[in-house]
Amino acid sequence: MRAPILVICLFIIALRVFGAQLAGTSTSNGSGAPVGSCISGSTYTDASTGYAWSCKAGAWVLGATSGVMSGTTGSIGGGLLAVGASASGTVTITGATVGMACIAQPSDGTNMYALGANVGCTVTASNTVTVNVVAIVTLTPASKTYSVRVVP
Repeated sequence: MRAPILVICLFIIALRVFGAQLAGTSTSNGSGAPVGSCISGSTYTDASTGYAWSCKAGAWVLGATSGVMSGTTGSIGGGLLAVGASASGTVTITGATVGMACIAQPSDGTNMYALGANVGCTVTASNTVTVNVVAIVTLTPASKTYSVRVVP
């Protein structure tokens, strides 16, 4: 009777010492964010960014990140804007999720407010940030790129 108990105890110790996974979970890594469905409890690490993802209810969820995520838009502006009108563009920032805070500013350091425009950004979808240049006065903002930072 003692032998089966000893075997069970050794099995439990081995699970804890060697970090064995529970049935139905997996740990993987790769370059880029994970895509597709997953098995709840699975984990993934993006080797290019160090971001850790976990699977919850069949979908990948970004966990802790190493800090601020960033990217640069394509050119925005160049056309006449009436008061209240806006020009917009997007940037892909891996790991950005709706509800995260973001900051956008012209890549060349231009003070857009002094020129008559407000610059704002919103995480509009997973991995997508939309930057808006909104006219306070009628103006034609020069076409330029914008640096965007997203805070988890």
